[in-house]
Amino acid sequence: MMHLRRSRLMGVTLLVVLLAGYVGAPVFPLEEQVEVAQHPAPGGMPGELGQYIGSDGASLAYVSYTQTSADTALLYLHGIESHAGWFALAANALRNQGFDVYCLDRRGSGLNRENRGLLSGHADDYITLLADIHAFIMPLRERYDQVFLVGLSWGGKLAMAYGLAYPEDIDGLVLITPGLRAEVDVSFLNKLKIVFLSPIYPTARVPTPIQPEMFTTTPVYLDYIRQDPLRLTSATVRFFWQTHRLGKYIERHIGGNRHPIQLFLAGRDTIIDNDGVLQLLKRAYGPGLDVLTYEDQTHSIQLDAPQRLVDDMTDWLRHHSESR
Repeated sequence: MMHLRRSRLMGVTLLVVLLAGYVGAPVFPLEEQVEVAQHPAPGGMPGELGQYIGSDGASLAYVSYTQTSADTALLYLHGIESHAGWFALAANALRNQGFDVYCLDRRGSGLNRENRGLLSGHADDYITLLADIHAFIMPLRERYDQVFLVGLSWGGKLAMAYGLAYPEDIDGLVLITPGLRAEVDVSFLNKLKIVFLSPIYPTARVPTPIQPEMFTTTPVYLDYIRQDPLRLTSATVRFFWQTHRLGKYIERHIGGNRHPIQLFLAGRDTIIDNDGVLQLLKRAYGPGLDVLTYEDQTHSIQLDAPQRLVDDMTDWLRHHSESR
């Protein structure tokens, strides 16, 4: 027994020593420093650039697609690697349907990086990310009759958590191929780095586990993603640990959901575990779960089928506006 305990202790010590070797340098190369400007997907239009004060006083940029007479606001949250530009096609089409669309770039992503004193791909705490959304939404509640969160991929996880943490702030959720349960994951070694380095070297980096072909197979959008200067291909170990904590928060509180949910899934998605997402959301005892599966799509349906997506969203949003 003593020999077994001594072996385990030696194993843990060796692991800590090996991981500590990464403290002197990043685990994965830092994102290249790039000129930060809007980078909408091909065919998409740049939106109006604005800024707001985040939960900790940070100045954060956002992109909006608005008009003069909308009474419903849609707040879009992007995925782990992306930014507002990946939703430009859908955002403009939704504006044409009579909605005001606000696209928030998460701190550490898109327009909110080193140019604003924020480390690319980093988040100290998921609570800060939720509080940033809250800071943005509060003025919208005074201006609009209804506010809906639209979350895509990783942003779908953040949107779901927000609906649980701040139920009075929104009127419903639109989740597009949401990262509530995933097929892809970081390697076992990177999981160890995340667990052990997050407390002692939170800004160490690991690569994201997604390849461009997992988002889309449409050549023009595949080239756009591959060449996108704002795309994140790595994130900090603290960010990944907070992603884990965010998922645990949702697991604990999903039964308290109060909101109607429109869920979009892609039949050929290799990033998201569709069955797992459905199982989780069936525990979300809210006013209803409406599921649409685009069997012929991969993951980024906002790029490959934007008008179809917008038409289906518009029908659902108008139905819930009229049923109030």
